[in-house]
Amino acid sequence: MVRIWLPADTYRRLLETLPGWSRVHKVLTDATEMHYAVGVRRVSCDLPDALALLQVAERVYPESAPLIRIAIRKARTTPSTHNSLPPQLPDLPGQARDLRPQLLPLRALASLHLLVFSFQALHFVDRVREVLRRLL
Repeated sequence: MVRIWLPADTYRRLLETLPGWSRVHKVLTDATEMHYAVGVRRVSCDLPDALALLQVAERVYPESAPLIRIAIRKARTTPSTHNSLPPQLPDLPGQARDLRPQLLPLRALASLHLLVFSFQALHFVDRVREVLRRLL
């Protein structure tokens, strides 16, 4: 699967030059995501469709060809994650894996207790100050 990020202007130019019946036009119209904040559209397609889009881009709008080439190169070098199994942890003989939830580290736990204690101490100091103010 090739994921191509095209700026809005590039996307519009490529779409306008292609006939509506072409395979590449369908790939562009079926683009799955539009990021409105930056005006970029993500086109997800198979490698043959991406190569066809690259050929059209080289003829119509050569400035967009490097974006498509980079996406194709990246898709070729990235191993497919859909077909591979997740890595398994080796089971060591005589050792059972610890499936209990991990506890907070001692430092984090101590800082949490210190924070809670400081709220109580501040409340006590505030009450003492209020009592002294009323007496004096």
